[in-house]
Amino acid sequence: KKSKVIGPMQCHGPGCTVLNRPNSKYCSNECGQRLATNRIFQVLPQRIQEWAATPSIAEAMNRQQLDTIRKQQREVRSILQELDKRHTELDAILDRAKSASIAEAEVEVEEEGEMSMYCITCGHEIHARTAIKHMEKCFNKYESQASFGSIYKTRIDGNNMFCDFYNPANHTYCKRLRVLCPEHCKDPKVSNTEVCGCPLVTNVFDLTGEFCRQPRKSCLKHYCWEKLRRAEIDMERVRQWMKIDELIEQERQIRQRMSDRAGVLALMLHSTYNHEIMDQVTNSQSILDQTEIEEDSQPGTDHNSL
Repeated sequence: KKSKVIGPMQCHGPGCTVLNRPNSKYCSNECGQRLATNRIFQVLPQRIQEWAATPSIAEAMNRQQLDTIRKQQREVRSILQELDKRHTELDAILDRAKSASIAEAEVEVEEEGEMSMYCITCGHEIHARTAIKHMEKCFNKYESQASFGSIYKTRIDGNNMFCDFYNPANHTYCKRLRVLCPEHCKDPKVSNTEVCGCPLVTNVFDLTGEFCRQPRKSCLKHYCWEKLRRAEIDMERVRQWMKIDELIEQERQIRQRMSDRAGVLALMLHSTYNHEIMDQVTNSQSILDQTEIEEDSQPGTDHNSL
């Protein structure tokens, strides 16, 4: 479609009698800005009055949403504090186990028949007694073949849960959990006198207050229990931090909508006309006008006479 060509005519600027510029309604930018300013001063006060006189349902809903988001943020931060507490308790358990001595060898009666199973990673048939140890090593071997990286280093309050090993070849930081990264964070060597230290439980969840005193090297029942417990805590931390990021973004978007709703541009472009309120204002104004007319029509003293 061809654009409409504006021919010569008088400038639309207030009080201006000069001809317009080619393809423009104004002779200069100043005239256009002056007309726009006059329109704002003419329209905006009425729009502000309409906005103040009419309660905004969207504004009330946004305030309720903000209250809900703040409540969720407090809950998430409470969970993070609880996870920090669990992390401290785990360190205390390990310190207590380091000061303990290995219990005298007890004869454990185990039915070592021909029970076997298949590894869920490689699919090979393995003995049931050494299944946990095999699966852990097998998982680490396959996990090392995959890469999880980002060009940004993690910046987080408290303990850094990620490996963040810098790879100069592709300029990325490793984003595996530090405790589970088989490529950059090797497991510390275990001495012959080190105790297993895994807390003992009854009925799966009830702690007894005791811990396993078997040698850590030979305890297959609690193999890598410390690493898995730390990974569980760190993974839950990651989930909660991601949830906080989502809540902060939701709060930012709601606040942006609230500020845009009462802005100059929104008030100029949108208008809500409340007929009931405007009818009341019109009736009140009519009553005042009629009262003034009646007062003027009543016989009184002639103001022109001395």
